[in-house]
Amino acid sequence: MAHLSISLLGALRISRDGELLTNFADKAQALLAYLAVESDQPHRRDTLAGLLWPDQPQKRARQSLRQALSDLRKAIGDCGEAPFLLVSGETIQFNPDCDHWLDVTAFADLAKACEAHRHRRLETCLPCTRRMERMAELYRDPFLEQFFLPDADSFEEWAMLKREWLQREATDALALLADYCERRGEYKQAQQVAQRQV
Repeated sequence: MAHLSISLLGALRISRDGELLTNFADKAQALLAYLAVESDQPHRRDTLAGLLWPDQPQKRARQSLRQALSDLRKAIGDCGEAPFLLVSGETIQFNPDCDHWLDVTAFADLAKACEAHRHRRLETCLPCTRRMERMAELYRDPFLEQFFLPDADSFEEWAMLKREWLQREATDALALLADYCERRGEYKQAQQVAQRQV
């Protein structure tokens, strides 16, 4: 079974079984990024076409979506028993049960675990500190850094909202980590963490 790895924190990177995939267009990459992050539900083809081709007539936008989907499926090798994409005549969904890793999901799961964890004070909770260290490792740079679709305002708005939320979470985690290191007398490490704050 093939493994798909998608990194969206920083420059967009997609790899299949460890091999970096670069042979497909920006719109196909944007489609994958959106579907992977929003994998909790199927998305109507008309909605996706409007998201990525807002200036085209509906029929042509759907045609462009079909082409991008075809290119994407070829690029990621989407076939076999556990496909990466669940495709029907009207909807497309990233298969949350396929063999994949998404840095945004890993980051968000760590943030949710800190929020849900019962502790007296977050600042002194060792398990949450370890989670925040992992969050800091995952947050290489802002979400979809240097990835821009000038003709897709709705996609850019979605990306901006995700970017702002992820940046807030990363900033909070880094501030707590710097404080934790300082309280432990690890001043050099505290300074390094503080310099990473976004």
